[in-house]
Amino acid sequence: MTQVNAKCIYIVSLSVFTLSLIAYLINFTVTQYPGNNYFPGNTGYVFITLLLMYAGLVILWGKTSHTAVAIKEVLYLFMVFAIIAFASNAVQFTPFKPIDEKLVLIENYFRISMPKIVAWTYSYPYFRFMLELSYATLPYQMSVLPLMVIMARGFQLLREYYFLLLVTVLLGFPIYYFFPTTAPASILSSPFFTEEQIATGLKFNQIHQYIPPTTMEGGLIAFPSFHAIWAWLCLYLIRPWKIAFSILLILNTFLIASCVLLGWHYPIDILASVILVIFSHYLLAKCKKH
Repeated sequence: MTQVNAKCIYIVSLSVFTLSLIAYLINFTVTQYPGNNYFPGNTGYVFITLLLMYAGLVILWGKTSHTAVAIKEVLYLFMVFAIIAFASNAVQFTPFKPIDEKLVLIENYFRISMPKIVAWTYSYPYFRFMLELSYATLPYQMSVLPLMVIMARGFQLLREYYFLLLVTVLLGFPIYYFFPTTAPASILSSPFFTEEQIATGLKFNQIHQYIPPTTMEGGLIAFPSFHAIWAWLCLYLIRPWKIAFSILLILNTFLIASCVLLGWHYPIDILASVILVIFSHYLLAKCKKH
């Protein structure tokens, strides 16, 4: 397997951090919106604990011991997720108007009706249950699968995972910042939209009306769909393990379908995600080559 140049990961990480810092500064000095904190609780405590564990293992058994290498990799994973959380906090302060009305107009042109799609899904309760279950697995996939790959010592696979996670954020978050979306439930009417789906638009509206957001529920970015993007990246991470890959392929096919069929995303969001993923893999190939 061709290795990912560590410099590529550092450059992308620094780029995401820098752009996020600029968004923070614009909000701090100009717009001054309130916002949510997407860092999990006890983030600092977890980081310090991992750091102390790594230092202790290095002192006891050296840097090359299996346990020390594994903890170091967990630290890398932690820092990648911390950068993404930092970027999520920053991007919510977009000063631009949502483009949902334009997306709905495009879909109306192609005779696509999100309320009808969601109503159709709800007419099949067992199918809907499978979609809901699949949709809810993504956070667990993104955290548990890398830990399993660390245990299997698939470090080059993890380097690709880190790069692709960060480069999709680098490409996708600015799209949201300049062309924000609040998801179908914020602009369309359907009795089947859930409170969590409505909360996506509610948070956006509260923030931009200078009201501290009253909920952490719902999503953040609709266009492009990061549920679809990261579902693919989880699948790509475990591709050497054919049985696990085949099982996850079925699960994540339902997951990506659920983004639209449950009403979380417009179909055009998925199309944008496919384009972004393809371009991210192109950049990964360039990174490996050079």
